[in-house]
Amino acid sequence: MRAMHGHTKVAARQVATAFDLSGFTSACDLGGSTGALAYELARQYPGLKVTIFDLPEVIEDAVFFKPHGPEAGQVSFVPGDFFRDTLPEADLYILSKILHNWPDDKVHQLLSRISRSCKPGGGLLVAEQLLDEDKCRPLPALMMSLTMTVLFQGRERSLSEYRSLLQAHGFTDVRAVRTGSTSDAVLATRA
Repeated sequence: MRAMHGHTKVAARQVATAFDLSGFTSACDLGGSTGALAYELARQYPGLKVTIFDLPEVIEDAVFFKPHGPEAGQVSFVPGDFFRDTLPEADLYILSKILHNWPDDKVHQLLSRISRSCKPGGGLLVAEQLLDEDKCRPLPALMMSLTMTVLFQGRERSLSEYRSLLQAHGFTDVRAVRTGSTSDAVLATRA
């Protein structure tokens, strides 16, 4: 958890500010672990309430990472399994370093669940390393993709692959920002 917390914190500000998210009032960070990205979103958007939805054993330890600033009051934790349990309601769903962990069938299962929960006009923010369209660059994303394939049968994807995946699940206006950090940002709107 400490490693993932540190890795997420490195890119949290860039991901949180890659798009103007001020139109959203509630967010649900699926698999949000310690809340590193959630707390940064709360700092950047004082009107945003963020729910972290993660396994009970993860949430139990997340208390050790809670900041002392005012943003702490905007973030709450709900235990659950995003493949089995009902997802909390939100205007914006967040998947940070989640999709690259899973093979395509599980990715489709998760995106289908999010699509059913997300109301029209709602959003989905994905934070992952984007591969170029030739899938040979940038080197850090390529190395991460190889690692995820060997360890979990997952992988990093290009923007066109994310666009196809998200559109297949009812999301439109798929846009991306390369943050220059350890995670890029993809934002899509539920049709």
